[in-house]
Parts: sequence; C-alpha cells; structure tokens
Amino acid sequence: MIIHVGNITMERFLPEHTDKLYDLINSPEVRKGMRNSAVIPYESHVSWVKANLIETENTHLFIVIDEDKAKGVVLIKNIADGSGELGIMVNDILGARRTLLTSKLVTGILYYCFHILNFETLHISIIPENINSLTIAKKIGADYKSQDETYQHFLLKKSKYLSSSLNTSLIKRYKPVCIK
Repeated sequence: MIIHVGNITMERFLPEHTDKLYDLINSPEVRKGMRNSAVIPYESHVSWVKANLIETENTHLFIVIDEDKAKGVVLIKNIADGSGELGIMVNDILGARRTLLTSKLVTGILYYCFHILNFETLHISIIPENINSLTIAKKIGADYKSQDETYQHFLLKKSKYLSSSLNTSLIKRYKPVCIK
C-alpha cells in the first residue's frame, strides 16, 4: 500500500526498507526525541522489524524515501478494536519544516487511520521535551489524558478529527490517496 499526500509518497514498509529505517531511527535528530536516546544495535533493529513489521499486522509503518534515504516514517502500533497508537519520526527537522513533511505525514496517516482503517480513536504518547510534537497533537484535536514518568498521553477521537477545521483544510490541500 502507498499513500500519496501532496508531493510525497508514503510506502508501506517492505523488508528491503530495513536498512533505511535503521539509518533514520538512529539519526541524532530522531534519537533525541525518543524515550531512550541510545543508538539501537543493528541486530536488535532487525529482530524488531521481523517481529513487528514482517510477521504481524499489528503494526503498520509507512516510510518516505527521497534520494535513496528515509526522510520520515509514521507508524500505527497496538492496532486492536478500532484503535491504535501513533508514532512519527523525521530525520531533518529544518528540512521537514521547509518541505512541510511533518504536516503531510500527519495528514496521510490520520486519513489512513480514520478513513481507511475506520478507527474510532488514536492514542498518542509524547515525551514532554518534544514541544513540536505536543503542539501538533493539540492542533489536530487530540485531547490530553494523562502524564506518566516518560510520556504525556493524548487521545484523538474520530469525531474530533472529522470536525477539526485544520484537519479538513490539510485534506483539501494535500488530497491524500491510498492505493493498494
């Protein structure tokens, strides 16, 4: 499956994307936004990919590749009963801002979750230091639910997603299309 959003293509993860994903998730920009900022060993990465992306349908990961490098990924994990948990990672924060990559990733994955998978809710967990992600969560209509020792937890309901003027304008601007 691919999702076209504006001028980007989000490709559903394939085994041949393993090394590109590894390079992205171990970039300094991505690691500083993670709960554990340590570099992930390659063998651990390959095991996680096999267990979570190849051998199960419980996690859907989409990757944006440009010039043979992963520029960003979005994933939905813990998929069950019309819900899942959202994760977004981009490598070059300044480049992502310049190209509006994050807003396109958010538009594409929310469209996929609420229009294609027909989710009723989407959970979002963000480390408190990640101000950009906290701002985005609030702008797309996610409601703050709680905070634990690691994350602030938000919940985006389908009804709130559909009634958000921002989400509506992003769909009109980027015109997401899912192709199997």
